[in-house]
Amino acid sequence: MKISQKDIKTLWRAPLMWLTLALVTFMSYWFLWQMVDKYVSLQANFAALPNPPNITTALWIPYVMLMAKLMMLIIAFTSSFTIAQEKGQQTLWYLQINRQSYGYVIAQKFKAQTVILWYVLMMLGVTLLLLSQGGELNWSLVITGVIGLLLFVLWLIALGVLISTFSQSSATAFLASVVAYTLLWMLGGEGVAQEYGVNWLHLLSPAHHLRWLTQGELSLSSMIYFVVGAWFFLSLAAQKVGRTQS
Repeated sequence: MKISQKDIKTLWRAPLMWLTLALVTFMSYWFLWQMVDKYVSLQANFAALPNPPNITTALWIPYVMLMAKLMMLIIAFTSSFTIAQEKGQQTLWYLQINRQSYGYVIAQKFKAQTVILWYVLMMLGVTLLLLSQGGELNWSLVITGVIGLLLFVLWLIALGVLISTFSQSSATAFLASVVAYTLLWMLGGEGVAQEYGVNWLHLLSPAHHLRWLTQGELSLSSMIYFVVGAWFFLSLAAQKVGRTQS
């Protein structure tokens, strides 16, 4: 059995995984319902504006950013089991048997984690179906938002795998991932930009690049940030596992 197949079965057979997804699903649609309720209550005020916010800018973009925050919790949980659990159970050496490189092991671990993208697509699809009943959507913003969130999730997974290589406890890896994700997200906060301007620290935040994509700016720099960043994290993870085994 391939490493990715083993990890997929282990992850998706865990009751805690389904409980976490159920909790995140409930939270996301609870907040969406709150946003819809507020948007509807302000319709009379929006009518007086020359360019009132539409459903895409008032509901879809905030929902994508909300899902990004909630996915940090899910990815921190799932990625914490990738390498840390193998190290804790002292089975990491077994994964390397008949494997060509440590990069192959990391790639298989990463592949197993990407199954969560189906959950993300399902959530976005249901949300689009609901919002489309209330008005016309700006599909260019919708598409760039979907692309941005998927790239953001892949970037999170890669970073989570890297963090997992530094610990022998899944719980420690989970907490470390939550802290790292939160700090990096905070670097892209609006307050940081207003107080210090768009500096190099601000550009290191995934929130900053995700916000660009949700606003319809299919920026090459943001695409490179997520793709190259994920590759860089996975490369470091492979090197770390190699040093651990040597």
